[in-house]
Amino acid sequence: MKLNNTFVVFDAGGLAQTKDWQAAHATIETAVNGMSWPPGTTNGLVIPRIISIKKGTEYTDTTGKTKVWTKPKAYTLRNGVVPLRQMFRKNLEDAGWNSEEPLSLKPYFEGIRSDKTIAQVFRYPTPMADAVHDPLHEGVGDFDFWLRSDTGFRTVIEWETGNISSSHRSLNKICLALMGGLIDAAVVIVPSNKLNVHLTDRVGNIRELQPYFYFWSAFGRSLTRGLLAIVEVEQDDLVKSTDERDFIPRGEDGNAPKIKVKRQQTKSPKARTRAKQTGS
Repeated sequence: MKLNNTFVVFDAGGLAQTKDWQAAHATIETAVNGMSWPPGTTNGLVIPRIISIKKGTEYTDTTGKTKVWTKPKAYTLRNGVVPLRQMFRKNLEDAGWNSEEPLSLKPYFEGIRSDKTIAQVFRYPTPMADAVHDPLHEGVGDFDFWLRSDTGFRTVIEWETGNISSSHRSLNKICLALMGGLIDAAVVIVPSNKLNVHLTDRVGNIRELQPYFYFWSAFGRSLTRGLLAIVEVEQDDLVKSTDERDFIPRGEDGNAPKIKVKRQQTKSPKARTRAKQTGS
């Protein structure tokens, strides 16, 4: 894989000129360049391009069997994303980085609520007698990767090949951590436009994040220290294939079973009976 671009969205305090940031970025670039597909090859990330198998077209499934697609709707062969993240994780861990590091914002939020000079979140008066007054939720999840240098410089990385909404959550989490002074630099890694199209549909990508660059840049002007960079990565080459074994394996959609159950529960008794009889 190759690193196409590093977009420094904001750099409060001139951190891009420090040896700590430059060392962190060099490690990220080395980890990205060290990713290859198929695994163990030396030609970099060489993946099959997206292809639609139309009715009557032969293809090879994951078991090696040759099949003919018989349904009217085309069957799309795409590359998965989980093995990519696993490769990057191994390369970073080999370089001494920590993975799945927790982030606690509780002390920072407590400080905000006790500071009367900061605008507070309040509930608008409601006529409901049973209004809920639960405390604000403060959990935002772990960082994918974390490194504290010998000088104390703290860099975090979010590898974003999940759903595009996950990319926005990661950037919001990063902004909170920078506001609280919990980290010094943050990197979000996303596929380029040329890589994104060959991966699982609707994953995080540079095209959909770019319109928000100036929004995050404006946020950065409120900080005295902190750097945010978005790194764009891409495959080294593409090949043509109708053999599913050549593609990066795809994971299972965790929400699909829930959706199926929900649909069954919302059907009438007669509809559920018909569904059992037809297998739908």
